Order: sequence, then C-alpha cells, then structure tokens
Amino acid sequence: MHLLSHPRKKNGKTYTYYSIAETYRENGKNKKKVLCYIGSLTPLQAQQIRNALRTTQSIDTFVVTLDDLLFEDHWRYLDVAFLNHLWDKEWGLSSMFPLPEETSKTRKKYISTVDVVKVLTFYRCLDPGSYLSAVDWLGTTACDRIIGIDGGHFNESRIYRELTVIEQQKESIERWLYQTLMERYEDSMRIIFYDLSDSYFEGKKCPLAKPGRTKANGFKDKRIILSLLVNSEGYPFSWEILEDYTSDVGTLKGNADQWMQRFKFPRLIMVFDRGMVSDENLRHLEEGGSYLYITALDKDQLAGIDGANLERFEIFTERVTENEIVSKGLSRYDDSTYYEDLKVDSNGRRHVLVFNSDLFKSQRKARDMLIEKAFEELENEKNALLNAKRRRNIKPTERRIDKKLEKLKMKGYVGYSLEKIYLTARSGTQISSFNLSYWRKTKEIEKAQLTDGMWMLVTNISDTVEPEEYRLGPEELISAYRDKNRVEEAFKEVKSFLKFQPTFVYTDEHVRAHYTICVISYLLDITITNKIREKPIEEVGSVIAVHRTLRRCELGNVCVRGTNRSVNKLMPLTDEQKSVMRLFDCSYLAEGSYLRSIGVEGM
Repeated sequence: MHLLSHPRKKNGKTYTYYSIAETYRENGKNKKKVLCYIGSLTPLQAQQIRNALRTTQSIDTFVVTLDDLLFEDHWRYLDVAFLNHLWDKEWGLSSMFPLPEETSKTRKKYISTVDVVKVLTFYRCLDPGSYLSAVDWLGTTACDRIIGIDGGHFNESRIYRELTVIEQQKESIERWLYQTLMERYEDSMRIIFYDLSDSYFEGKKCPLAKPGRTKANGFKDKRIILSLLVNSEGYPFSWEILEDYTSDVGTLKGNADQWMQRFKFPRLIMVFDRGMVSDENLRHLEEGGSYLYITALDKDQLAGIDGANLERFEIFTERVTENEIVSKGLSRYDDSTYYEDLKVDSNGRRHVLVFNSDLFKSQRKARDMLIEKAFEELENEKNALLNAKRRRNIKPTERRIDKKLEKLKMKGYVGYSLEKIYLTARSGTQISSFNLSYWRKTKEIEKAQLTDGMWMLVTNISDTVEPEEYRLGPEELISAYRDKNRVEEAFKEVKSFLKFQPTFVYTDEHVRAHYTICVISYLLDITITNKIREKPIEEVGSVIAVHRTLRRCELGNVCVRGTNRSVNKLMPLTDEQKSVMRLFDCSYLAEGSYLRSIGVEGM
C-alpha cells in the first residue's frame, strides 16, 4: 500500500487530496486500486502516513526514532577494496601463488597463501608495521569480507608459515612479472634501471645481515643490501637481498648473468649508477652481447677521457653565460644543461660530457663554504695549541687535525704544518706544543674546479648498434640516465612509506619474503602513481592522497534498539572518492550487486 496524491484546481488555486491505494497487475499491466479516500493533509501528516505504510511493505521495515538506531561497529572498506581491485583486475596477481592443496598435502588449509599475501600487501600499503600488528589490523577492516576468508584463521603462526612459501615462489613471481610487463608495456622494457640500497635488521640474529655503515642510519650491526630492477615506467620485476656483499661494483656481474638466465633477455639497455662502474664490469656487459648500458664516470676519471679537454673550462665562474658555455663546444640540452658527444673511443665506448650550470654554482659554493668551515676548525685547534696546559705530541695532534679535515672532505684542499714551540706555564715550567699554520691548496682547488658542474656518461650504444631502435642520440642518453630516479624513487618508497626497515623477521626465508611483499606493495602503489600522473585528479595528486581519500569510506553496522535486527551499510562516497573510482574503473565497489555479494546492504 502507498499514499497517492490527487492535485485539483479550483478558483485558480491548486488543492491536494490524498488516498491510500495498492498496486496490482491485470492482463500484464500495472494498475492501482484506491482502498480509501483521506482528503487533504498537511505535509507532515502525509509523511507520517507514508512512514506507517512503509512498514507494510517488508518485514525488515521498522518505525523507529533516531534514538533507536545504534551504530555498533565499523570497518575500513574502500581503501582495502580498491587495492583488491588492483590486485585482481589490474594485475591478476593471484595466479602467481600456489593453491592450498599444492602447499599442504596432509591437512586442510583454511586460508591460502595468496590470501595471506593479499592481507600483508594491503597492510604494507596502508598501515605498515610488524606482522603481529597485521593480525589486529585485519580486524579493523572489511578485508575478510572482500577476499572471502575467515579472519579467525589469520594469525601470527600462519603468517610465518606462509612467508616460507612466499620465498619459494620468488623466482616464479619475477618471471611472471617480467612476462606480463613484456606483454603489456613492451616499449617500457627496452630500458631497465638497476640500483642498490641498504637497510638494517632489528632482532637477535639474521644470517643475511652483516655489520656495516648504512647510507641513512649510520653504522648498524645487522646491515642488509637490497637490489632492485625496474622498467622505464618504474614497475619492478626483479629484486634480491645480496649475500657476501663487499662493494656496489662487485654485484653487477653476478646479477647480470643471473637475470640473463632467468629472463632470457633479448637486447636491452640497462641504466645503473656510477658507483657500479669498473672496467671489468663494463667489459663483462660488452662481451655478453645482450646488454647495452648507460652509466656515468666518477669525477676523478673525467680528465683521462679522450677529447674531454677540461682546461677549456678553467675560465668559467659563477656568472658564466650560455654564450660562453656554447663557445667551448657544448650544445644546449635545457636551460641549465649542456653537452658534447665525444663519440666512440678506441675501446668501443662512447662518452658524452655534460655540464650543468646550476650544479656548477652549487659545487663551487659548497666547496668554498667547507673550506671556510675547515679554517674555523683549524683556527680553534691553533688557539687550543697556543694555550696548551700540558705537553702535546706530534702524532696525536696530526691525527686529530686529519680527522677534522677528512670529516669535511677537505683534506685535499686544505694544507697545514705544525711548528714546535715551548710555552711557559704559571709555575714556570716549559710546555711543548705547536704553532699551527694552514692554507688553501690552490693548485688542487683549481684542478677540482675544472670538473665543477661536470659529469660524463659512458655507454656502448653507438651510431651502428643493432637493432636500429637502440641507437640513442646524446640527448636521449642524458634523459635515460636522469630517469634512473625511477629506481631511486622505488627504493625510497619501499624503505620509508612501505617501511621495509627496521625488519622484524630474522630467518633468511622470512627476510627475503618480507622484501618480496614490500616490492609487490610497491607494484600496486606505482600503478596508482602512474595513473594519477597520466590523468590527474584535483586534490588527489599522489598515492598517499589516494589512500587517505579512500580510507574515509567505511562500512558500519547499524542495529535497532530492542530487536535482533542489524544491517551493514556503506558510507556515501564523496566526489573525490567517485573520481578515483572512475579513473581506475572500479565504481562497482560501491554498487548494490557487489556490496550484497559481500554481505552489505548498500549505502
């Protein structure tokens, strides 16, 4: 039954009368039957009758006051459901992991490996922390509904058992990712980027970890060296935790051979940092035949390159102009960068000399500031020696001064000498000390200034390399080397936002599996990043902003006081959330049919 309105016009005015009617079908058509006429009603009376009639339409319909509605519980929904969409629809990652019957022959597994990896991956993307905390985190989300598991079977012991299985699948995961990227983004697999980074371990023991100095956290008893390989879009497809690490240079040969065996690379271009450059490494890549490379030389190697002729730049000052730069044989790349293609040398290697005026100014300024700082330190040391209260010895004094200069990296640019002197104490005794003299090493500074703002690319990509599409011009080489920040950004996200460190697992398999989960999490995040870059959304300009925007849409459980009736409802989506859903083609996550499939009654 429902309330019908009947507008009537009389004397130029409209009057509304009401009746109660019911709908029925006759001969395939919908018809209405008036059960009784009511007459005129106020808007409030009409709404009250509609509310009363609604209770006759379903046994789930109640007449309640707002005070009768109880909000009993809530769970994060849209951010988790969105990641599940990327996992299933965008990448189909579940196919990389074994079925429950393939990993447990003797007893039934109530939660599969892929379910555990999903939860840990989503957790790492949204709220990274320890694996023990992941169990509690699951209970605050609708993840169990979304992926269809009983959350009671997700516990710490299950996590650690599945970490072992995850590590056993690593090479299969890498091969699957490589093949998938080749099929989807073949052009982006023409240039790949390789880099190393470090992290550290927290715990009692870890055979993979060795004492060493980390780049960001100083000396650690348990340092771990990570390697990562990504394509030109930033998508990862190979990663390792390196054992027996000695130096960056020492890792390239073994990894290059391993990648060739695992992926059967056709010809491709590998870009890597200057820290891995050695003649032995470059010859190894050249002799293999499949690898073309782009990397850079250290500053102290520039002067030895044929055609570099660094002396021509000795007149450059902080006020150097574009005309002065171009007059020295360099071509313009952008507003601050210039280059000269030195062509192929007798070893078959091509060099491109690059000069950046902004880098030139910052390096000059930094050196001058550090020299002044060194002078301040030495002046303090001189005063201390001239006011010594006890005997000073030459060797400890030199070591102390050298240490200060080395800390500032100024030992090559600041010289000093110690002249023995004798001071008279108040008691009249003689105290042996030194008078410290110091100066700028002018020749060394002038030599260093020749390479200020300079860097040198080295590559085996020539004008005759085959196939022809791999023949890159100097500007393309510069662009490719600059793009190595793709892998640097990946490491930054894995280590900070995804919180690889500190690592709270300690067996070899578990630490390696933890890194694998971090890389898969990064795969989802770089998918979001690339899409946002391609089609920006106002106010949602980063992967963090996407997660934060979606996080606010939750499921809530609402019940009626004094009854056993309750319902799960979804919060209405904001305009920003709808924009994200449309961009990633996942608006279905807030639609009735999908919501009902996971036990939610809609919004």
